[in-house]
Amino acid sequence: MNFSPRVILTSLIVSSTLMGCAASPKSFLGASLPTATFEDVKKRDVPLRLKLIVEFQRNGKHFPKGDVPLRDYATRILWESGVIAPVHMLSPDAGEEEGTVKVVLNNIADSGTVAAETARTGFPLWLVGKTITDAYEMSMVITAQGRTIRRSGINHAYHTVIGSVEIPERITVFPSNQAFGRMLRQMILKALMDIQKSGELS
Repeated sequence: MNFSPRVILTSLIVSSTLMGCAASPKSFLGASLPTATFEDVKKRDVPLRLKLIVEFQRNGKHFPKGDVPLRDYATRILWESGVIAPVHMLSPDAGEEEGTVKVVLNNIADSGTVAAETARTGFPLWLVGKTITDAYEMSMVITAQGRTIRRSGINHAYHTVIGSVEIPERITVFPSNQAFGRMLRQMILKALMDIQKSGELS
């Protein structure tokens, strides 16, 4: 029996509506870094008040739209670490900082984007299944106490699964809107742990 394109399209729409929950994107972190928690970082009795500077990049070029979410996430992570109390440039008491902390995050864009895949297949992605990888590289520079401390080449990624892709049970999966924050937390904690281990930030 032959079906017209309209009948096929209608069936796909109905099916995608009924399976909306199953089609919700899920994410998980890559294996670039071992899992770290805030308990793995030694809190300071008095956190350093440092002016927070961020720069979000895409393939090495500044992407200003990413600065705001990067600043928001970095602020919360640094505060919770107990090592640095971030001060924003626009804060009323911004002049009281003891130095600066600069976080540069470079998104290494994946060419297999959702839009390209949708256009190529012509079907909703949950029918075929796809895993999209967002890879990042971070550097952190702290200037305080008369010295400059650098950490660079901190790489991590998160993977977003769309559709019926099987994920091993040992892998922790979470809603895709949590992926960026979870990944950035691991990268910042990695930098702080390395700095503390070296004794550069006493």
